[in-house]
Amino acid sequence: MIRDVMVWLDGGASDEIRLAAVADMARRLESRVVVGLYLNVLPLPGPIEGDATADVIKWAREEGDEMEAALAKRLQMLDRAVEIRRFDALADDIANIAAREARSADTFVALRPNGATDPERLVEGVLFGSGRNVFLVPEAERPKIAFDHILVAWNGSREAARALAEAMPFLHKAKQVWVVVATDDRRPTDRRGGGDGHRRRQSSQASRH
Repeated sequence: MIRDVMVWLDGGASDEIRLAAVADMARRLESRVVVGLYLNVLPLPGPIEGDATADVIKWAREEGDEMEAALAKRLQMLDRAVEIRRFDALADDIANIAAREARSADTFVALRPNGATDPERLVEGVLFGSGRNVFLVPEAERPKIAFDHILVAWNGSREAARALAEAMPFLHKAKQVWVVVATDDRRPTDRRGGGDGHRRRQSSQASRH
């Protein structure tokens, strides 16, 4: 069950795309809590005390206070229990912070990194460092979350098994699920893993419980 949904927020126009996906997901999966993660990126500090950079950092923190209040107000519109987590951090730290915080949620929502405003290192940090699934939505349009048709990539590995287990709340909502097995002739796939060295694709219809 996806009880807790965490969403990356930065105060920009793309927040509405992420939050639209979160609202739809929370309704369909009966999620109870939505956590907004706001990472306020600070400039690098100056080399000596009293450097003008200190004023810039102070200004960045004050701007962060205003943005945090605005994001908290926006989250209240989701009709769910909500929480805002704000961290003042340097740019090099945001991926580690995001991965750490995502471990306390069931899924993490962000934009697809290719050409999107979300930092690619943040998405990769959560994907490889959180141990939780990542739900990526396109930036070009407000997504409509249906989960009617789902494609699963399978190679019989530990990672694939973990990904499939993380996806079960979504799979139970699907009308159809296709399982695709792509193999390399130099690396035969275990037949118990869902395929063999000669088959490139197989599909199945999910049973709903």
